[in-house]
Amino acid sequence: MFSMLTTLLTGRLINELSWNQARLACLSILLVSILRNRTVNLVKLASEANDEIKEGSLYRRFQNFFLKFDMPIDDIGRLVLAKLSKPVDGWVLSMDRTNWKFGRTHINILVIGVVTRKVAIPVCWVVLPQKTKRGNSNTGQRKKLMKRLFKMLPAEDIKVLTMDREFIGKEWLRWLDDKKVKYVVRIKSNVLVKGKSASKYKHGKQLCSERLMPVWDTDLFFAGCKIQGKNTRDDFLYVVSNFYCGKKALALYKRRWGIELVFSHFKKKGFDLETTHMDDGKKIEKLFGVLTLAFLISYGWGSEMKHNHDLKAYLKKKSIFRLGLDQIARMFTHRDRFKEEIDALLDWFSKPKYGSIIIV
Repeated sequence: MFSMLTTLLTGRLINELSWNQARLACLSILLVSILRNRTVNLVKLASEANDEIKEGSLYRRFQNFFLKFDMPIDDIGRLVLAKLSKPVDGWVLSMDRTNWKFGRTHINILVIGVVTRKVAIPVCWVVLPQKTKRGNSNTGQRKKLMKRLFKMLPAEDIKVLTMDREFIGKEWLRWLDDKKVKYVVRIKSNVLVKGKSASKYKHGKQLCSERLMPVWDTDLFFAGCKIQGKNTRDDFLYVVSNFYCGKKALALYKRRWGIELVFSHFKKKGFDLETTHMDDGKKIEKLFGVLTLAFLISYGWGSEMKHNHDLKAYLKKKSIFRLGLDQIARMFTHRDRFKEEIDALLDWFSKPKYGSIIIV
């Protein structure tokens, strides 16, 4: 039944990705194994071996996929965008970095994601070099990633690019402005706004100016608000934007949090990304692409369940991602009991658009 399932999935992937069929077959096995076992550890995934595929052979096949396959990872970003319905006023994007440590190796991935109702689904990513200062990206690396993104969607289709305090700097923000990319970025409290620190401006719960103010020798909109919650180093948040002002800028910035949620789903709350023993950047980029597909399937199926099924009370409390992942894992573990449901999942996967995923 496992071989039949992966064969069926391969048939669907052939219509989505114009890759070599043998690579798509291996991708299918990886996806089914990751969704069922909720891990990226290749040794554990190789336990899917059966009479047709021996464990050692399957493990070597996985190794060769990441070692020898020149995966066109941007194809996965294009697939994600193709499956989602573009909002009338454009995509809300979030740029952020996720990191972990394997032995003495620090792994940092710079990611751009499309924000949905709750999360940001990755469409473009790169593993940063080991020599990168404190793991942070630099202007050149961000520009390069954005240029890859522009090949998938033009700047005029971007409603806003949201970024945290790591992604500041006069050259970077001016480049975005030159490319006609609208952005909202958080700034540090000591950044000079019209000649004095942002923290010096009088404010109560909210600071909303509709006037352009000089920041880094550039005229930008400036806004801020009090941060709710105990687990934070700061009590106030400040943002600047080249297009949005006041409450609109603050509301858009809050959408940035979706990319933090997807990182947690890729890690301990979902696929346990940090358990991989890979430390080569190219291999990790491929693995991140496989997980992006696994996440799209899980989140999309969870959205389908929320939208089209009368769920029991305990299921309604689950996040969309956990709802989809838990059900798929159950279906793939007990394949004989869920033949109709698996057929429905595969049919859904082949749809041109995933209308139940709500895009902001």
